[in-house]
Amino acid sequence: MKKRWMTVVLVVLLLFGWAQYSPMILGIATGYTAKQLCSTHFVAELPDDFIWDKDVYPRMAVMGPLRSFLSYEVDEKAQAVSSSLLGNVSTARYLGATGCTLNATAANAFVEPRPNAQPVPDVSVPAELESLYQAAFSEPEGGGRNTLALLVMHKGQLIAERYAGPVTNATPMQAWSMNKSLMATWVGMQAKAGLIDPTLRVKPRLVELDPQSASDFSELSPDLTLLHFMAMSTGLDFEEKYTPGDDVTRMLYLADVAWKVPASTPHKDAPGNQFRYSSGDTNVVSYLWQSTLDLPYWAWIDTHFSQPLALDDLTAEADVSGIQIGSSYLYMTPRDWLKVGEFWRSSLAGNASLLPDGWMSFVTTPQASSKRQEYGLGFWLNNQGVAFPDAPHSLFYAGGNSGQFVVVLPEQELVVVRLGLSKVNEGMNAFLSGLVDYIESQG
Repeated sequence: MKKRWMTVVLVVLLLFGWAQYSPMILGIATGYTAKQLCSTHFVAELPDDFIWDKDVYPRMAVMGPLRSFLSYEVDEKAQAVSSSLLGNVSTARYLGATGCTLNATAANAFVEPRPNAQPVPDVSVPAELESLYQAAFSEPEGGGRNTLALLVMHKGQLIAERYAGPVTNATPMQAWSMNKSLMATWVGMQAKAGLIDPTLRVKPRLVELDPQSASDFSELSPDLTLLHFMAMSTGLDFEEKYTPGDDVTRMLYLADVAWKVPASTPHKDAPGNQFRYSSGDTNVVSYLWQSTLDLPYWAWIDTHFSQPLALDDLTAEADVSGIQIGSSYLYMTPRDWLKVGEFWRSSLAGNASLLPDGWMSFVTTPQASSKRQEYGLGFWLNNQGVAFPDAPHSLFYAGGNSGQFVVVLPEQELVVVRLGLSKVNEGMNAFLSGLVDYIESQG
């Protein structure tokens, strides 16, 4: 009798837990599916089955047997993708120049986009680099590397590129967290214009910008500055594990105003003490940066960044409130990513005019909060070979989920772009090491 009673209690608790948390879990699954497929269908113009097979369905393995009930539908007329799972439906709409927005409303206006870039002949891989390229595109036992693009620039010249179909040199590719390095760049540009101060005290500025939400920011330390958010040393108790229901998935797939999720989070420790990776921190930076613009964010990027760098195809996506998701949602062609990497390299060398003097050195210097010296301000570092043990320790890079990299090697005057859908080791350490050996052998 006691055993039966315990079983009943356990079943009741499980049902209560499912009733309480299932909307969040299902909403994240359908939100990710709708958003990814909308962006890859309408922005990247990649085949739906390719993204479903290589990206969406493998990621949904965390759902267990529920994954088999997940579905999606593309509505060409409405320019939207909907996803459903056990009655929960999420919809992402294509809004032109601002890409796709999850749960978009009538207030999210369509902005006429530039035409997508068109493929041009590839620059062939030198024979001396062929074995490195073959290794980079090869699949280990069990697969999962999925290298889609690999480009090398030396002294400002593209010297090698290769792609795996259906990707071409004109396919807009997702940044994921490489967007964070762009955000650090755009903050620098506004700092040069005198429109933002990196030492800005964040709490009073948020209250000034959004007084109706002042109570939401009550637990923020008054000592927090913009630099703390750029260094990911805010001390906020923001959970980034990419499991159903954690802070980052809730922020990206359930919240209409992404930056408010971290800004409403209590502290775990004092600002400046510890580097703790947080996409939430960057989305607060994005909100503060965007508050300084005198144009819509997409028009500012096009006027002040894309045109000066001669970029062909940049799409930066926003949440429902219209704030660019600076942690994760941006698409550029592989060659445009290479141009951005060269801009970072030349800026570090003092050859660019868009950033304050010394800005690239500033953002690629390890912060005291980064105990392993692996992070600056929006950029990853390779001090003591922490990321790539066989590559130069002086390199820095923008890195994104699933093996997205723009790697800058200042001493060798190299920029490497690697894009993919990797679930296993992407092979960058070996590629960078071999590439440096090749360049140095050329004198």
